[in-house]
Amino acid sequence: MVNVIDNEARKRSSMMPVGIKIIDDKGDVAHTAKTDLDTNYISLESKWFGSSSNNTGGNTGGNTGGNTYPNQPSAGADYYAGSLADGEITERYLLYQRDESVAEDPKTPKTVTLLKDVGTKFNMAGDGATLLLHLQKTLMTAGAKGTVSDIELNYDTNNVAKEGYFTTTSVYPVYIKSTDLATTNELDIPINGIGENLSSKNFLAPHLKLKFNGDGTMTYYSVTGYDTDGNTTGANYEVVVDAIATFSVQTAVAQLPASVYFFNGSTDSDATLSGASDFYENAMDGLELNLESSYSVNMSAYSSRSAFFDFNLNDIGLSSPIRIPKDKLIVGLTLNNVFKGIKIIDYSEYVDGVGGVSVNGIGKNSIKIMDKSISIDISVNVKPTDKNGSVSQELRLAKVSTFKN
Repeated sequence: MVNVIDNEARKRSSMMPVGIKIIDDKGDVAHTAKTDLDTNYISLESKWFGSSSNNTGGNTGGNTGGNTYPNQPSAGADYYAGSLADGEITERYLLYQRDESVAEDPKTPKTVTLLKDVGTKFNMAGDGATLLLHLQKTLMTAGAKGTVSDIELNYDTNNVAKEGYFTTTSVYPVYIKSTDLATTNELDIPINGIGENLSSKNFLAPHLKLKFNGDGTMTYYSVTGYDTDGNTTGANYEVVVDAIATFSVQTAVAQLPASVYFFNGSTDSDATLSGASDFYENAMDGLELNLESSYSVNMSAYSSRSAFFDFNLNDIGLSSPIRIPKDKLIVGLTLNNVFKGIKIIDYSEYVDGVGGVSVNGIGKNSIKIMDKSISIDISVNVKPTDKNGSVSQELRLAKVSTFKN
């Protein structure tokens, strides 16, 4: 007599998979693996996933081996950890931010103390460190140094030059695995790519050398790159580290559209961002900040009676929203000079009892990224034309949403 339990067991056993098929992006079977009936295990060969016993980097990339993402190749210690746009990068806490007011030579080794305890093996900081960089460009004419300027990186795996940027095929932002940092060896991060496509007759990619010292500090310096015509005319490039942060990898998250407001109100200081995820993983390509447009400035200090100077942001050329790209949404990071590149329009009007009054410059100019909130500190200077001193008018935040490039 057959036991009912035996029948159920056989039924369930017949439903168990006897193997698996791995298909390629065309739907064709690339590999098959059958179940080992003695162990009930299915063995998958590591080489199918871009790694093997001779490839110590595994299938996560980095400077020690393979990369799961063949279209996002590793460059030295820099590897593709996941899509920032899709929310696969999380837990970004600030470890270091460069003081922009202090001049420094990128070629000189600099040791910085990290803001958080990352452990002696960098094992208390998630999956590793992420870096924000830019390049310092020096024009060269027949070997003579000329104008020095800053140039931002444009990450493009197709290596297409973009006006005003240095195009790189090296993964950017930079991601370095904690296991690589734990070695305390000096790591190499090349900034490969077409750059500004000045001539390419004599081209060398700039490099960043970086080392975690195992004691809560990092040391880094730039190795000069250049793009010249073969006769020392063109440009030299140095790598500048703007910020270092922790990061971890997770599965992708749903992105919120620009029609959803994280903030809708009025503040000249802190704004809580309702609906934003802890590390802004759901903020599409970044945050868009819209400021209130109209202001009335009390000028009574310059008059014997009540006097107000009214202006609109349109009047002074600050009507465009402020966009903070997702790579800069690092908890603890302060964005200085958020109106960089914008020339304020000198706007003036006559105020009864005061005389001519004008908005003649930007005052405070920073935004700090915090945990699901931001703090703004932005002002303009309002000045009587024929009197000493000025009034600082704080600008107020009205709305915060996401944006899509």
